[in-house]
Amino acid sequence: MSDRKPLMPKATAVWLVDNTALSFEQIAELCGLHVLEVKGIADDDVAQGIKGMDPIASGQLSREEIARAEADPSHALRLAEPKVNVPQVQPRKKGPRYTPVSRRHDRPNAVVWLMKNHPELKDSQIMRLVGTTKPTIQQIRERSHWNSANLVAQDPVTLGLCSQTDLDAEVKRSAKRVVAKEGPGEGEEQGGTLLPVDDTTSAPGLGPQPELPGAAARRESEEAAQMFARLQKLSSSKQPTVDDDEPYADAETVFARRVPPVAPGYDDQPDAAFPDMPDPGEADGEPVDPASADDSPGGDDPYGIAPYSQPVNAEAVAGIVAFCGIALRSADGSLVACSSADELERVRESFLKRKLALTEDDETLDGAIADVCAQMKDAPRKHRVVFYYLLAERFGKLADLAS
Repeated sequence: MSDRKPLMPKATAVWLVDNTALSFEQIAELCGLHVLEVKGIADDDVAQGIKGMDPIASGQLSREEIARAEADPSHALRLAEPKVNVPQVQPRKKGPRYTPVSRRHDRPNAVVWLMKNHPELKDSQIMRLVGTTKPTIQQIRERSHWNSANLVAQDPVTLGLCSQTDLDAEVKRSAKRVVAKEGPGEGEEQGGTLLPVDDTTSAPGLGPQPELPGAAARRESEEAAQMFARLQKLSSSKQPTVDDDEPYADAETVFARRVPPVAPGYDDQPDAAFPDMPDPGEADGEPVDPASADDSPGGDDPYGIAPYSQPVNAEAVAGIVAFCGIALRSADGSLVACSSADELERVRESFLKRKLALTEDDETLDGAIADVCAQMKDAPRKHRVVFYYLLAERFGKLADLAS
């Protein structure tokens, strides 16, 4: 490549791609760009929004030179001699790369892309390419970034944060470091890192290409990321679970505890509607004691209020169930978490104040809620119906719920 470049290389490349029949290699050599970057300009993936600059109107190229290069693809374009002495641009001093304000929100996406496709890059190299900071890179790696859930891997070259030449140089430097540290792989020559441009830009179907160093590590990181995403998706779907600490005698007891309580009037339906259901007075052909039948999940005390209060006011229980409604069908809605301040505040405001119409101050109501939590401290799963029943009993409101 020649040392002299157009004043606005990327804008000149945009104009040459749109208005001439020059090859990508000729435009890349003239403008000091990577051939893949010129291909990206032709595909509208790179330099979007950049207006092309006519090098003929600015006196940097002549029509004869462009026509000569179009006729001979091997001809290298040469800039015309400048009529005015233009001062040489001083090389950029070492320091953090400046990123335009309009592109700064894309830097985390570029960091994700670099971590996914080039895990061999150091944090300092990512900082040079994208212009970000080391704490930001660490937060993205640990998934503690404030916008981690919305980050999408995007090529920094496509985003305009760095050039393809700079990216290739950093990847080549990292590949040399990996080869020097681990040694060449099987069938790989010492010092071989990146494929030539002719091989990467040639037509497909030329047979398998040698694998770049770090490709295996990249595949492993991609598989790990996909596995993490699948596990996160599975864990995000809330399903009702059974407490492993509770001993269950048999499968019938397990399913009885997982099924929501039966609706009022279920026991009043004729037996002919359920021909396959066993008689309540029998189990596996053996007679069952009626006194023990009431302790089952489908008896008079389906929620287990009897250990805390007797006798159980069934009409008050029905009123609480009607008040809770569909919330009792979910695992979270059917339980009360005494360790959650928001949950206890919801109990006070929704049930005690609105449903029971209590006028006591918040301190008195919170004290009653704390007493019920202490009363049910041995229960690993505090059912909402039992919790509300004990609160209503404490304030003498069971009769109001039954009415």
